Amino acid sequence: MTKKNQNNKPQKKDSKSAKKIESENMQKPIKEETILKSEQEVPPEAELSREELQLTIEKLSLQLEQTNMQLDQFAHTASHELQEPLRKIITFSRLLQQRDKKLKPTEIKKYLEKIESSSHRLRKLIDEMLNFTKVTNYEKLLFKTDLNEILKNTLFDFELLIEEKKAEVIVHQLPEIEAVPFQMSQLFYDIIHNALKFSKVDVAPVIEIGSRKLTRKDIKSHAQLDDKLIYYEITFKDNGIGFDQKYAEKIFTMFQRLGSGGDYAGTGIGLAICKKVVQTYYGLIFAEGLEDKGAVIHVILPLTQPKKQPEDMPTILKTWI
Repeated sequence: MTKKNQNNKPQKKDSKSAKKIESENMQKPIKEETILKSEQEVPPEAELSREELQLTIEKLSLQLEQTNMQLDQFAHTASHELQEPLRKIITFSRLLQQRDKKLKPTEIKKYLEKIESSSHRLRKLIDEMLNFTKVTNYEKLLFKTDLNEILKNTLFDFELLIEEKKAEVIVHQLPEIEAVPFQMSQLFYDIIHNALKFSKVDVAPVIEIGSRKLTRKDIKSHAQLDDKLIYYEITFKDNGIGFDQKYAEKIFTMFQRLGSGGDYAGTGIGLAICKKVVQTYYGLIFAEGLEDKGAVIHVILPLTQPKKQPEDMPTILKTWI
């Protein structure tokens, strides 16, 4: 027992001594140059870590901007483009309900076919819209897109409005380009809808849609275009109310409208969305107009999309801001 107690005594003394030394060291002032030296000497690993963190923040910011853009398109499409097929379904359904005893079997069949076709069109639009919002990298949705088919579907959506206004639509051959079909549908919808909406009172609208392949000289005349790509110009010409050419840029600005609010309903979002879509495809959109004579919307799009590198993404997204 005595031997055990003797062994423990020096251990306690050493412990007290160590604590005293530690306390004295903590009370000693730290030299200023030591602090400065420690702040200046940053390990290379820390610098690299900060760079990686900055890149991560930039990528997340760009993803957020892209999501906001998709939400804008989603909301606009839900409130506009989906309305035409729905309107046709409601109209033909009411015709069947109100006149079912007077209609011939062939007429009933015709209306039912219209309802079925509009239902399929509505479902396709919803599917395309949902697929578009689910994919963060839009390149995965790029396909060889026949613009003739896009136009055909758009005119089908506007069938009732075209009949109501007794409009004439003249269609020429359009190209096939690499694009997201949903965005091309949105582009065509908004431009044609504007041409029908801003028509003159008591004058049947005439809309002509055509295209041409740009020459190298044409491409070089537009500084925004890449002279290494092949471009097509699609034109939408109408005989509507037109506009003063000095407002040619203003019509593509969000919530800017030139027409009288009492005569023409809307918010002016449609053509602003069109501009965003076209710029995403390294394209160009502009307008020519004459008051009370009509307007021409020019849309220039490349045949194929350039292969983008990750560092190009900020430039692409900036066109939406």
